[in-house]
Amino acid sequence: MRYVVIGGGIAGLTAARRIRALDPSAEVTVLQEEPVLYYLRPGLISVLAGEKAIADISPFPREWFERQGIAYRAGVRAARLVPDRREVELEGGDVLRYDRVLLATGAEPFIPPIPGLSPDREGIFALRRAADAARITAYLERARRAIVVGGGLLGLEAARALTRRGLSAVVLESRPWLLPRQLDRQGSEVLARALGEMGIEVRTGAVCRGIPGEGAVAGVELEGGERVAGEMVLVSTGIVPRTDLARGAGIGVGRGIVVDDHMATSAPDVLACGDAAEWRGRVYGVVPAAREQAEVAAANVVEPGSVRYGGTVPAVRLKVAGVDLLCVGETQPEGGPHSEARYADPERGIYRKFVWDKKGKLVGAIVLGEKAPAVEALVKGGVEAPPILEDLLAGAYPRA
Repeated sequence: MRYVVIGGGIAGLTAARRIRALDPSAEVTVLQEEPVLYYLRPGLISVLAGEKAIADISPFPREWFERQGIAYRAGVRAARLVPDRREVELEGGDVLRYDRVLLATGAEPFIPPIPGLSPDREGIFALRRAADAARITAYLERARRAIVVGGGLLGLEAARALTRRGLSAVVLESRPWLLPRQLDRQGSEVLARALGEMGIEVRTGAVCRGIPGEGAVAGVELEGGERVAGEMVLVSTGIVPRTDLARGAGIGVGRGIVVDDHMATSAPDVLACGDAAEWRGRVYGVVPAAREQAEVAAANVVEPGSVRYGGTVPAVRLKVAGVDLLCVGETQPEGGPHSEARYADPERGIYRKFVWDKKGKLVGAIVLGEKAPAVEALVKGGVEAPPILEDLLAGAYPRA
């Protein structure tokens, strides 16, 4: 069997490794558009901060792929997919034939339609690839203050990385609070205070109206006319799944490449996973979902219909600009359907929130400012909240 995986990021490589394990005799080829070997994309923040190089976040040398029997072709772009002929046409004219193909094409940064906001303009950047980190790093000596448009996870991490490079940073979030996908307003206020103590200015409800001028960036104009000064702008406002290859092949596309519970697309023997995939109307855009979908997709590439994907419980565990944060399950922005309880200590930078359903089962949690090793397992296990709620609010977590 000949398997081709288009996309050499976390979803593509996870799938390729699983395919190889399930079918040791198969031909497995991975096409990676970037001209570098697989690297850990979240590690780009450490590269931006000057703490690591790309080589430090690249876990496998080329020899590793050879030993695994995976043909990892970096710097190779798939130009066209032809399902009727089971062919992938490569940029340059070469053709790869396959028995089954997996689309793990990932996503690109979303660039809002704001006048003057273009990654092609001097001083405006987005961070998604190794080349982006290199471009930003090369520009840093020309900037003293960075403006980060978007107060999500990547935006806050990027702001912290830039302050480590000696710049001051201001984060502009158009929504009423930071991390709108993970936090509620009260948790955001605690986080914003902690960021302020680190020297990162946070402006919520700050809607960008445009980037004045035509040359190098000098600042951002907000709705209302206020101008925020800065010599560089980093845009972090979400992602757009890469669907062009699928769309050109006549495969069903919504926001992402539409897949069923087996990660199969509308074309025979074509599957998709990761940031490019849309499952039951949802594009997750997070690493845990990319890994889980890749495992399911790989199993179904080797044995169609063998494994179902049932969704990923959203879980974020990381340091946001140096602050410990766990968001898991249904954290429900204000006004959600479940019951919830909170504890906040802004002076210590601690916020705890626990959410449970009508049956009393724990379905979501936010813990900010401290480690909570057992909480993710409690949510995923759906334990009863009332018996342990008082301890959880007090920060007396069970041992992991």
